[in-house]
Amino acid sequence: MSGDARALFAGTSYVAMGTLFGAALTFVFYILGARVLGPENFGNLSLITAVSAILAISMGINVTPAVKYSSGARDEAVRTAIISTSYIAIVLFTAASVIIYALAFQWLSLIFGISSELFFFSVVYAVTLTFFTLTMSPLRILFRMRTFGLFNGIQSVIALSVFLVLISNNLRSWESAAFSIYISYIAITLVLVFYLRDQIKLEFDGFWAKKLITYSAFAAPGVIASAFLGVDRILINIFLTTADVGIYAAYYLPSITIALMLWGILNAAFFPYASKSSDRLSILRNINKAVPYLAAVLLPSIFLLELLAFAFYGRQYAFSWEIAFFFALAATTSVIFQAYLWLVASEGMMGAKVTTYSTILSLLVLIGLDVVLIPLIGISGAALTLIFAYLIPTLFLFSKRRILGGGQEQWQRSASIERPEVLK
Repeated sequence: MSGDARALFAGTSYVAMGTLFGAALTFVFYILGARVLGPENFGNLSLITAVSAILAISMGINVTPAVKYSSGARDEAVRTAIISTSYIAIVLFTAASVIIYALAFQWLSLIFGISSELFFFSVVYAVTLTFFTLTMSPLRILFRMRTFGLFNGIQSVIALSVFLVLISNNLRSWESAAFSIYISYIAITLVLVFYLRDQIKLEFDGFWAKKLITYSAFAAPGVIASAFLGVDRILINIFLTTADVGIYAAYYLPSITIALMLWGILNAAFFPYASKSSDRLSILRNINKAVPYLAAVLLPSIFLLELLAFAFYGRQYAFSWEIAFFFALAATTSVIFQAYLWLVASEGMMGAKVTTYSTILSLLVLIGLDVVLIPLIGISGAALTLIFAYLIPTLFLFSKRRILGGGQEQWQRSASIERPEVLK
């Protein structure tokens, strides 16, 4: 192993320990929530998370470019300038978004097909999630992976603890589950703001603000499309019932959610590592070699996890072998898609364009098949659609692999020419 590879492995190991511990508690949180709340209330909670992902688009759009450029920064002053600028920009974007949502809440609630109460909770969820993600990102940039894993675990501990307290006092509603998540995000955000006080300064750098916004502009359509991938739950709510949304979410949790959580463990270190790598084609070759083994392990593991989850859900949730297989296959495909997506995203502006196209393609496939298959075969149609929504853009990304041969983006050189004082 090279020094960089050892650093990636060590960083991933730290993230894995904390995140897997936290994931186990989060899994318990949602299993308990599904069992206690029942399909309809669990469906309401799922709708909140789906709508909040869309509402958060305008809030946290600068997080990824901040990680991209900060990870490659060799100079501490440059890194601090990027982090501080991204914080200020995201705070401003979040404030503006909340004002717009408050003014148009009735109209937006109607568009999403949810009540005003659910929309309000979705806005709060979007805000707390944005700031949680924002404050966690510098830990990835600074490669403090042990701390990153620790706080991931603590967030899950807080959420589950608060939820247990609430339901033990007979507060058994989707609102209790939502409040538990809010409290956990807010608590971690406040602690991390204090912990990272040396990197978060009230300094706005116009040069890096322009750089971040330019990258975000290229990536924005992809970010929007990615957030709208949760529209499947909204469509199920329109074509079927809220209880069906809850059943769909019951399959989604032990399959797609767990698969993306596992990818998130790796990507916490993978994206910064790939961003500063000068040989991304070598990384691509390693991913290609790993794909068959990954599929052989993930597919049966996810299927067994679904069986286990439904054993705990209770009789309110009927198990379908067909739907479970579709979700296991979709979960496996989703991890492969994410691996190619984030490798291409690490290439810079061109990577941002290609990932945008792939995510838009994924959304178009999702919506196009969902509106046909959900009315015909119900939840099975939505699960089958997920497979193609991940598979087709994965093939598209693989067809664009040649862009990875361009080497590392020379942003530092341009920075020293346009803003020589930045690197002093």
